[in-house]
Amino acid sequence: MNKPKGLTVSVIFDAMSLNYGEGVGNISELKKLSRSGELLSYESRQAIRYDVYRLLKEIFNIDSDKEEPLTAEQDVVQFKPEANIRDYVEADLFGYMKTEKDKGSLTRPAVVRITPAISLEPMMLDTEFGTNLNFAQRAGANPNPFQFEHHLSLYSYTITVELDRVGEDPNDNISLPAEEKAKRVNMLLDVLKVLNRNIKGRMESLNPLFAVGGVYNVKNPFFLGRLKVKYNPETRKYLVDTPIIASVLEMSFLDEKVKDNTHIGIVEGYWENEEEIKSLLPEAQVHNVNDFFDKLKEKVNDYYGVKN
Repeated sequence: MNKPKGLTVSVIFDAMSLNYGEGVGNISELKKLSRSGELLSYESRQAIRYDVYRLLKEIFNIDSDKEEPLTAEQDVVQFKPEANIRDYVEADLFGYMKTEKDKGSLTRPAVVRITPAISLEPMMLDTEFGTNLNFAQRAGANPNPFQFEHHLSLYSYTITVELDRVGEDPNDNISLPAEEKAKRVNMLLDVLKVLNRNIKGRMESLNPLFAVGGVYNVKNPFFLGRLKVKYNPETRKYLVDTPIIASVLEMSFLDEKVKDNTHIGIVEGYWENEEEIKSLLPEAQVHNVNDFFDKLKEKVNDYYGVKN
């Protein structure tokens, strides 16, 4: 087994109203939490996991030629006893619980750890009031009013991958070839680059405007909670709060600085302090978003000893 290493990526993206919770009557409320006297909307990790898996299936057809691996026997939704990480990429990346005869309950924690995507700007409790007027008129019925909470904001989330656990499962005594391990992680990285979400008749883009991360000697989400933004109303542009990131980059562990293994990807023209962002790392470690993910894929291949 390879030496334990972690891949982590923290992302900022721009989107609107990503995850609704329990509705009250005809009112749909966004999932939200409070911090420092402000309300922040968020997309749950389960929702992000759903969209990552959806795109893995749509783009790469993973698990598409196999039976559904889940069962609801004994009123518990879990993986079937015969489902394993060799046959199901989902079980490999996102973990499983299953019950096998003579073995009892078996669990494998997720290899891919996902945080909620939390808004970087406070909610102002904007509300949309609407009706299905056209449908009602066509059907000769009375319209049904509805209300949606809305929040247009920058959001941030972090994904961390335990690279040494990909394709390894002692429960079933399975160890996959290095090429397959690298392929699975690289498919995940490709999906993060074009991640999107379908909700309430909209398709929202979760494509990164800013991304930072790398492959490290320790499994740690270094930039989780460290991505902050500011807004300049005069230029109508946003700024990434770079002093926080610079401080993290100077951290050291096992005789290596975080900055030595970190890469940054940005969408050029979006950030007011673009040059300041680029100065955080040497030129060779700052890329456009596409090249950022390509560089991480190279690092993943290097870790597994696979040719780029």
